[in-house]
Amino acid sequence: MTKYQRAFLIFSLHGLPASKQEEKLNKEIQYFGLSESEKIAEKELILNNFNLGIKNLNVKQLENVIRLANSSNFKNEDLIEKLTFFEVNSKFHSNIQHFLEDYLQANAAIDVSELDNEFFGVQVATRDNFNTLLNQGYTGDWELQPANIDPLRIQIASMNEKGNFPRGYYINADIIDVQPVSYGVKILYRIYFTNPILINSGNRNVKFTRQPVKYIRPIH
Repeated sequence: MTKYQRAFLIFSLHGLPASKQEEKLNKEIQYFGLSESEKIAEKELILNNFNLGIKNLNVKQLENVIRLANSSNFKNEDLIEKLTFFEVNSKFHSNIQHFLEDYLQANAAIDVSELDNEFFGVQVATRDNFNTLLNQGYTGDWELQPANIDPLRIQIASMNEKGNFPRGYYINADIIDVQPVSYGVKILYRIYFTNPILINSGNRNVKFTRQPVKYIRPIH
């Protein structure tokens, strides 16, 4: 997992009753492409960072320090002063500081092609509902050249501002078929996929180009 993904999960636990935190973590961690053993290790790390960090701030205090850390003239001394004012034990200061750095960096703009450096195939950007795409097993229709897709993999990047799977979420899957669809004189292509994995990149400010289709090939 990246530090941005961990920051997302740590933040998702804040403000929840202790009895609901494990349920929330189990629900969210499934979207990071982890094996079962990796999930166990990451959950332990995230809960430890949460308990030794922002758990010790109430909701309004956390909002306050996020605004403070996001200000243009912010200094680390300002954060320490604020945490001391909130009577937060000094042993939690470092973890809170690291969380804020990672959480705010996840707001930095990244290009859609930077979502997954290990992905190769064709990437499409869509506002379609991810649950619908996963249930129907295809996405489209797209103006593309099927012969240019190498390897036969698809990455579907969310362009949604809100909802269960907003910007930063994407689907990686194997392509099993590409079918032409006629729109009068124009031919578009519908992509059928299998073995989908839904992933949360942890980045909340994904930028998209005007071209919703991008071929991503390995460098030989």
